[in-house]
Amino acid sequence: MSVVLSLVSIAVLALCLLVWLLSRLRDKSGDQAAPALAKPPAQAAAASPKELSSQELPAQAEQAPEDKKDVSFRIQGERGMGGPVFGDVMCADGVYLPHVWESDIHTSFDGRWLRTGFYDSETAHLVDRKSRRSWLIRADEAEALDAVHWRMPRWSGETLNESGIADDAHVVMADASFEAWLAENLSAAAEPLVQIRDIWLPKEWVPEQAAEQPPKLAAPPLLKAEPGKLAIPAPELTLERHWPPALRHLRSPLAPLEQPNWRLQMAGKPTPWMLDGDHAMVWRADGQALALYAYPADDAQEYRERRLVVWTAEHGWQQWDAYQPYDRKSWSVYGYWPEDGDERAQPTLSWMGEQVLQRVALDTPATERLHDGTSIRIIVSSIEGCAEHERNGRVKLKPIPAVSFCWLRDPAQPEVWRALSEPVQGKPLIWTLSKDAKDEQGETSAWNLQWGDKHISGSWALEHVIVRGRWAVLMPFGRAPVRGGAGQLQVWNGERLQTVDLPWPVERIRPVPGKNEGMALRVELIALVASLDDKDWDPSTGSWRWPMHSVSSSHLSRPDWRPVYMLREIAPDAQGHWRLLPRWREVSQIQHPCADGDYVWRDAARGDALWWWGGQNQRVDSYWSGNECRIEGVTMTRSGLALCGTGPCACPHPAGEGWAVLEFVDHHYARPNEWKLHWLNPVEKELRTLVLGGNMPLITAWDNQGLHWVDTQPDEDDAAGAAAQLVTLSMWNKAEMEPLRQGANGLWLRKQDLRYAQALLGQDDCPWSR
Repeated sequence: MSVVLSLVSIAVLALCLLVWLLSRLRDKSGDQAAPALAKPPAQAAAASPKELSSQELPAQAEQAPEDKKDVSFRIQGERGMGGPVFGDVMCADGVYLPHVWESDIHTSFDGRWLRTGFYDSETAHLVDRKSRRSWLIRADEAEALDAVHWRMPRWSGETLNESGIADDAHVVMADASFEAWLAENLSAAAEPLVQIRDIWLPKEWVPEQAAEQPPKLAAPPLLKAEPGKLAIPAPELTLERHWPPALRHLRSPLAPLEQPNWRLQMAGKPTPWMLDGDHAMVWRADGQALALYAYPADDAQEYRERRLVVWTAEHGWQQWDAYQPYDRKSWSVYGYWPEDGDERAQPTLSWMGEQVLQRVALDTPATERLHDGTSIRIIVSSIEGCAEHERNGRVKLKPIPAVSFCWLRDPAQPEVWRALSEPVQGKPLIWTLSKDAKDEQGETSAWNLQWGDKHISGSWALEHVIVRGRWAVLMPFGRAPVRGGAGQLQVWNGERLQTVDLPWPVERIRPVPGKNEGMALRVELIALVASLDDKDWDPSTGSWRWPMHSVSSSHLSRPDWRPVYMLREIAPDAQGHWRLLPRWREVSQIQHPCADGDYVWRDAARGDALWWWGGQNQRVDSYWSGNECRIEGVTMTRSGLALCGTGPCACPHPAGEGWAVLEFVDHHYARPNEWKLHWLNPVEKELRTLVLGGNMPLITAWDNQGLHWVDTQPDEDDAAGAAAQLVTLSMWNKAEMEPLRQGANGLWLRKQDLRYAQALLGQDDCPWSR
């Protein structure tokens, strides 16, 4: 028996060995055929002259390595930002599907068939890359396609599946059988893909071609013949529609159709420049020079930076592609493009003798908060600022005026940076670059300055604000404030310089909007007022919660510390001397919950006063909303009582026994918001609190009957139509009472607010510290 078992074992081993040898031989033969089989069917089709025209082959060969995928999804934006990822699909053979969501694009096994989903529309597309056709499909038709998705025909035609089963339920469909299936199951007929240069796309996505009418060029000046002189005519300019070498390599292949570019030709010969509708062309008076904005024609990128281009008969073509010299300061200079119909707009380009005046604008600096912030943002679009306040404290918004000046571009000295300001007392200020910026955080370049023919001693920063043509608010050049610089301000009035006395360095300046769309006699500055340890910073709280430290360059040189900035205003007094304006505005009206700005209510009849400051808008940024309440402020009385986390509403007790203060707690949907009404009593050193439910409660008065208030909608200014409500003395007696405690620094606060006493007194203009 053992002999039989041994023979059987030997036979099994021999059989296994034979099977292994046969598999090895098959693998070797498969490896030899691998180069031909490894090539995807789509690539084989792409290389076939029958499937691609000859004009597509060079573009196919020039593909970048990262674009060599047969079907490539190209996202727009960033992943991880919430919601589905949006983008487009570009295939190796030029089939292009714009406006698709990544989760809604499906491909067959070999990439021949593409189907978009239904995330953002009622219809989707089925695309056959082999026959260059597309079908519009509905959601129910897409479900039917999903059922036969794995049976769709391959590039090579009818093929059995790997299992070798040949019944109709499992075999890959032939082209003819799938055509019949499509005709039976899809309601829409096939439409051929539309070829646009070297891409193919469904006709529903073909954009309307922009007008073939080129932009209008500025006419050359009419030259007057002078006796004894030969007038040289200006060269003839024409435009020709410009197309990039290949659309499929562009990030937005349809952009040249939607926003055409035009090649500039001079005297019948092409120039290196393309134009669009905003070229601002201007001729020199003699017709032998012109300036305009253009793009390089040989730039392969579709998103190009518009640059200043100048042609002169003496120097040929020149270009300036930078709007400012190298700088490490948080600011930006950009091209000046006035709105259509603006009668006060200055020309974008002009000539002054042999030099080009290129008008540019400064960005509007802003912080994250409407009071104190930890970084400066650069805003080049129009934003609104506070022009004045209504009686109840609500803000009146006006656009912040843009600060513009002109670069003096000299074709004979293209490397020289010179700038020309708006007139001051009838003469402009002229800046000339004298020193490039250091490669250190916050550093800026240095400039020589002259007014007319008069040189102003010292070195200056380029940032400035001209106020009504009478004053120029200037920033002397120096070390960046975050690196220990003084950050002073000087004002030039055409006769002398005046130093503005400030307690902290200034980082940026900007104009204040006037009541009639003009510039007020005030300038807003962003001052570096403190430094802050990162571990003490919480963006969800108000600035009064921040335990700030004094400005320290040693602190700010460390990566775990950040600067703290404040917005303040300066203005001239009756004698023309510029001074820092108080942080407070005097009020005698009960403030609206949406009121803005710091204020003081001096109740002289009762010998008391109340200050409120530090409150922020709920969105805590520089884009205002007049209907959002202000929160997280500080209320402080003359006697040293402080209440943190309040809004701007306040009302004095009729007998001089404190103040009623309103605090926003939480916003609710489908039911009234939650508020707290506090009675801050300096006599008893106590705080009584009631909970209110209302959309936007407004305190109207406090008399012997009680405290009167009404509830309105956030966008209602007039409370006359709202039902009056009353908080009586008995209701106050039943309210929650909390005794105030005196901190180490003398302020009376709630127990949870005691740790903020030192930070409150550290405010530069804390009323109780005087």
